[in-house]
Order: sequence, then C-alpha cells, then structure tokens
Amino acid sequence: MGEPADQVMSPRDEKRIGRGFMRQIRTHLNLVRDPELNHYVQQVGERLVSSQPGVDAKDFTFFIVNDPEINAFAIPGGFIGINSGLITAAANESQLASVMAHEAAHVMQRHIARLHASQGNQGVKTAAAILAAIILAQSSPEAGQAALLTGLAASRQSAINFTRTNEYDADRLGIKLLSDANYNPRGMVEFFEVLRKRIALNVTEQLEFLRTHPLTNNRISEARNNADRLQNPVGIQDTTDFQFQQMKLKVLHSDNPQNMLRALKNGHIGTSESTRLYGQILLNLDAGRARDAKPLAEKLLFIQPYNNAAKMAAARVALQTLDYERAESLLRSITNLQPDNYAATELLIEALLPQSKTRLAERSIQQYLRSTTRPVPAVYRKYATVLQLKGQLTAAHEAMADHYFSLDETRDAIGQLELALRAADEDSSASARVNARIQQVRRALNER
Repeated sequence: MGEPADQVMSPRDEKRIGRGFMRQIRTHLNLVRDPELNHYVQQVGERLVSSQPGVDAKDFTFFIVNDPEINAFAIPGGFIGINSGLITAAANESQLASVMAHEAAHVMQRHIARLHASQGNQGVKTAAAILAAIILAQSSPEAGQAALLTGLAASRQSAINFTRTNEYDADRLGIKLLSDANYNPRGMVEFFEVLRKRIALNVTEQLEFLRTHPLTNNRISEARNNADRLQNPVGIQDTTDFQFQQMKLKVLHSDNPQNMLRALKNGHIGTSESTRLYGQILLNLDAGRARDAKPLAEKLLFIQPYNNAAKMAAARVALQTLDYERAESLLRSITNLQPDNYAATELLIEALLPQSKTRLAERSIQQYLRSTTRPVPAVYRKYATVLQLKGQLTAAHEAMADHYFSLDETRDAIGQLELALRAADEDSSASARVNARIQQVRRALNER
C-alpha cells in the first residue's frame, strides 16, 4: 500500500511543490549564473547520487546561491542549493561533497514528505518558513533570523525532534554516499570541525547553516564513528577542479581585486601555483586586461594541459583578444570529448558567431541537446539567438518557449509560442505544429 508519506505527498507532488519553490528562488535569490561553476557542482552532485542503485541522477538539480554566508538546503523534488560561501569555506572537495551528500540524503529519505505525513500541512508550512528565512537573509540577516525562529516556533516540539532525527539519518546516509562515490568519508567530520573553528574564532558569528542543521558533540561523534567504519584510504580528498572553482568564487566575492591580485602574485593565497595562476587570469580578465592574462594562461596550460578549466580560461583570454580561432580550437578539444558540457558549448558559440559560423553554432547546440538528458535552460536562449541570426524566427520563438518551459514559466512560454505562430506561414506545417503545441499546453494548464 506504500508508505504513509506516499499517501499524503507523492513523489510527483514533491516535484510540483519543488518547482513552485524554485520559481520563488529564481525570483528572489541571487543565483550564480556562471555555467562552469554550475556544471561543476552538478557533476559532483550526480556523482554522489548515482552511486546508489535505483537512484536517477536526473531527479536532482544542484544550484549555487551567490551568498558569502555558509549555508545549504534541500527542498522537495530534488532541488539542492549551496551557498557560494560554503564552497569557499570548504578546504577540499570531499568536505563540499559531504554537505551535498547530506542534503541529497534528505531528499532520498523523503524527509519533507515524512514530516508532512506526521504533521499534516504544518510540515510544509515549516519548510516554507525556512525557505522564506533563507530568502530574507539575503537582504537582511536579522529579518531572516527572525523569520526562521518564527517558523520553527510555529511547529510543535515533536517536529523539532523529528528534524533532529532527520539530521542524524541524513549524516549516516550522506557518509555512505561519500564512500560509495569514492570520496573520503571523513570529509563530513572535517567540515564539522571547520564550522566549530569558525564559531570558536568569532563567538558573535551566527552561522545560518547551524540554525537549520544543529551541530552537537553527539552528532559529530556519531559521524566520526560512521566515517571510521567506512574509511576509504584511496577515497578522493581533493581535486584541481575544486580548487579552481573555489578560486573563481573567491574572485567573485573579492571586494579589493587589486589586493587579491597582489596576494596571488606573492603566493600568499592559493593552494598551488596552478590555482594562483588561475586566480590571476580571472582577475585580469575581469579588469579588461586580457593581454596581461595571456602569458599566465599559456603557463597554466603548460602545467595543466588536460584540465578543462585551464582550457576555458585560455579560451576566454582568446575571446577578449579577438583570437576566435584559438578559442574555437581550445573549446572543441573539450566538446569533442564532452558534448554534454554546456559551459564549454556556450563559450564555443561565442567564438563561432563573430566568425559568422552560424551553421556550426547551430550544430554545436544540437550536439549538446542530443548528448544530455537534462539540458541547461540557458541553452534554449542561446539557441534562439543563433536561429534568429539565421532568419528562422518561428524556430527562434519556439526555442525561447522551451527556455521558459524549462524554468516552469508556462505563461511566458505560451506567449513565445503565440509569437512563433504569428511568424509562421499560414497553413504551413510549422504553423500546425506550433498551434497543436499551444492547445496541448493550455489543456494541461486547465487540468492543473
């Protein structure tokens, strides 16, 4: 007959609720739009969840909130947010992966649905209050804290105990996810220690993460015991990709780029020569000094000839210096092996269009769409630009409709389909196709 959670909130309901939350998040939160950063966290997340039999990685979406505070959260339907501040606080990839595994475990164990089953609507109201607090904290930490405390106070004490139990369960499964994905399972314990040191160094700091993920001695002790049982001596501790993407976020957060550039040159920050070079390249590009970045990019490529982030940094330098052929060559070396890498595909389009290679740009996007099971929404907007340049207005509006559909903005999608219908020749196959699609979407809306 299924679990009690299934009877009050099916997985389909969770997905629908999650999409509703995501619409609010995209409207109110400052999300990191960088395709390379988003590709990186999605890859780490998919590695974790796909290590479990019967779990489909397509059911999980990992995204980054541009906020220097340490925080992460999961919402129904497999949507998992990670604050940029959490990524910069982690010392290595296994620590970042441990938090992502913990949040993924909440989703796998359907804790929101179970909370809903045990409390009725109060469980979802509590989840909504916590989400509202996360959104409010972006503009006012004090308002966010007040909203969070109000939301938790509104739930019964049993809900708080239930949530505490969920945290232990998510730790246990999260550590297993780490080990099964060939990460060092002690990454979770190490990150707990990072948080404790932050608190010890600054007693006035109130970490948002700890308000929704209470950290106790018992919890740390149990996590350590679970990690020791699953200790993987060859498990991944860190990667160059993590260090590069973390450096990119540090550049993004920097309030004094010149001081940061000086510190990188002098070796005062950064975990390796490669990481320091990467940071210097990004800072120079942001300042419009592509010619200063060029020798640094060539040196980085010499040290890291097979690293995609190094190739993409060099491609960005080539784009800024108008060397489109060089950029195209570097990016094709990535997309030929990883056609589902949207970050590289997007940059490749930027290299092709100034060369009037619209047909190759269209093929590159089509290759990406054929190679991925979960297209990035931005690809459809890029596709629309290419189709518009080719004079295919009906197809361009259809691509924009797909962009809005992928963001669950159905009414905007219908608006684009109506524009596509106007651009199509009357009584043409394109007109019939678009009209049929409009009717299908309207029927689905009415049913909903």
